[in-house]
Amino acid sequence: MGSPLCILIVASDQEEVFRIIREIKSQGFSPLYQVAMSKEDWDKRIHEEDWDSILVSFRWNPVIPPMNLLLDLKSKQLDIPFIIISHPENYNESLKLMSAGAADIIDATNLFRLTHVLERERRELVFRREKEVTQSYLEKSLKEIQFQNYAVDQANIVSITDASGIITYVNDKFVQISGFSENELIGSSHRILKSQEKSKEDWENFWQTIRQGKVWHGEIKNTKKDGSSYWVETTIVPFEDDDGSVFQYIAIHHDITNRKLAEGQLTHDAFYDNLTELPNRALFLARIEQRIFEYNSNQGGFPIVISLNLDNFRRINHSLGSTAGDDILRIFADRINKFCGISAITTRLTADSFAVLVVDFLSIEEGLDFAIRLQDHLKEIIPYRGYDLYLTASFGLAGFGMGGKEAEEILKNAEIAMFHTKENKVGSICTFSEDMKEKIHYQLEIQNDLRKGIERSEFIVFYQPILDLKSNEIGHWEALVRWKHPKKGMVSPIDFIPMAENSGLILPLTKFVLEETAKFIQSVLETRGKTIVVAVNLSPQVFQHQNIFHWMVDIKQRYEIPYETIQVEITESLAMKNMEETVPILENLRDIGVKIALDDFGTGYSSLSYLEKLPLSIVKIDKSFLNNVTAGSKEAKLLVSIIYMAHDLGLKVVAEGVEEIAQFKLLGEFKCDMIQGYLIAKPLSREDANHFLEKFTGQIY
Repeated sequence: MGSPLCILIVASDQEEVFRIIREIKSQGFSPLYQVAMSKEDWDKRIHEEDWDSILVSFRWNPVIPPMNLLLDLKSKQLDIPFIIISHPENYNESLKLMSAGAADIIDATNLFRLTHVLERERRELVFRREKEVTQSYLEKSLKEIQFQNYAVDQANIVSITDASGIITYVNDKFVQISGFSENELIGSSHRILKSQEKSKEDWENFWQTIRQGKVWHGEIKNTKKDGSSYWVETTIVPFEDDDGSVFQYIAIHHDITNRKLAEGQLTHDAFYDNLTELPNRALFLARIEQRIFEYNSNQGGFPIVISLNLDNFRRINHSLGSTAGDDILRIFADRINKFCGISAITTRLTADSFAVLVVDFLSIEEGLDFAIRLQDHLKEIIPYRGYDLYLTASFGLAGFGMGGKEAEEILKNAEIAMFHTKENKVGSICTFSEDMKEKIHYQLEIQNDLRKGIERSEFIVFYQPILDLKSNEIGHWEALVRWKHPKKGMVSPIDFIPMAENSGLILPLTKFVLEETAKFIQSVLETRGKTIVVAVNLSPQVFQHQNIFHWMVDIKQRYEIPYETIQVEITESLAMKNMEETVPILENLRDIGVKIALDDFGTGYSSLSYLEKLPLSIVKIDKSFLNNVTAGSKEAKLLVSIIYMAHDLGLKVVAEGVEEIAQFKLLGEFKCDMIQGYLIAKPLSREDANHFLEKFTGQIY
């Protein structure tokens, strides 16, 4: 692979340096390199070696941006390829560096192009240095014809024209790249190449420069004979006669097509989604701003943004694989585009979220009607590899004015409306309102305060007693977490539990509840000399974390309480979500003595086959089953059937939400094992729970 690559790496993260070197070595290179971690290092090392390339991490120094280094390199007149190692969020700034003279941009998360770019830049550097020698040689000896032959021999692509621009000589490489024969080129002007992307003013400045005997250097986009394009970096050297008049020009060209294509691809990638080829968020926002300006100038329709998210799209990836998921997203994007037509602009915001900008309507009501028709269109079956896939999407709308007056705000509010749809009725459509924004802000406040609340011990665990109807004693309890917010007071679990689950904070929160539960069990054991069983609810995130088993072992050892005193409660939806993973974890807990309860039975799948497969000890009947229960009613018969069925499977039954004496008596007649609800007691603090145990006589009424 030739001489070793000589590289200067500018980075402050040693791990990033190791990744770069590993990538280069994995391709068979043995680089010679130095690392500059400060501006002092840069000033010292930049002159130490004849560097083939400089690799600069965009994050190398928060105070000194890479642009300063590039300008410093230029001020020192050092011709060294300057390559940026950039993260996606820095691409826009990186493109500015490309415009300022950087050689290329490498994605920091995927270095696969690195060695290719290093080799390419080394070749181009060698070429430039050879060309500089040639050019200098030519400029010093313009009147000697032998230097024309030297240029022809040394340059990559060469042409010679007379003073009027008529071609008198081309070398073989010029013929090869242009596709024209030598006979077609000789006697013609360079207009035969139909140079593109230069204005009339550019060409006037070009001719003025070379007719004055000055060397011209620049990039030109030419057209081949077959109609395709190619880019050349060109230096034109005028030759002057004894009287100072120019009598011919030598043009030295270098093919830079690959580099220009790479720059074009980088620009494309900065503004388009690679999977669907739709505009990305940045370009979409720019289009919204443009339409807002046109609307304010009475030149365009009412701007409306429709945000839509595929419902339950994860099941496609889980069941058919990520490749199938990508295929379906492309099909879905194409369906949106075809329905909306050229008057609308569609973007892919995230993995399974899209947005559409429409401007053909005069009101948000017309936009809503359009969204309903689009939603119906997207419900059509998608045939895919023998499957008939039926997908739905949840929509949110926001229009200029009530939905915001800036692009970012309108798009954000459309997304808020879509999230509101997801929370309230999946697969429907909502139009943005200020109430939605207030709710989102409240949820964000709660989520931001959650971590602080855990760190500051703002959470309290309450315990609700469960009465054993046979022994008439309180042997079981349920642990319920509460949040005493310093400003908002007591925050409902309905508000903060979903936030904790979405943010991952449910893990430390559940661990805290288990710790407090163990303390309560230990205190009752020490003060009353008897064991109680306390149930702790597990969310899907905690359960899937799979450390719950180790938590139980650790708590048992530290607090010296029996495993049998802890009960975990899971919902039907969690139990059925992934039986292959769920059952082994539950069996491990059961085997060490931890009790397993199925909470809110009857609100989910309610399948008897699942009850047989799960290692349960207790079934808790949801309080909705107690509504309208009277002796002999259909509701009563259903309740009795559930209790008997559970008993036949060897399970205890707990009825939740018992608030009335009549319910208590009926449950006793139905042979229910335990009851829980306000009839017994509301959730109590640990201290109050201990007092309750001391005073409880078994008398309910």
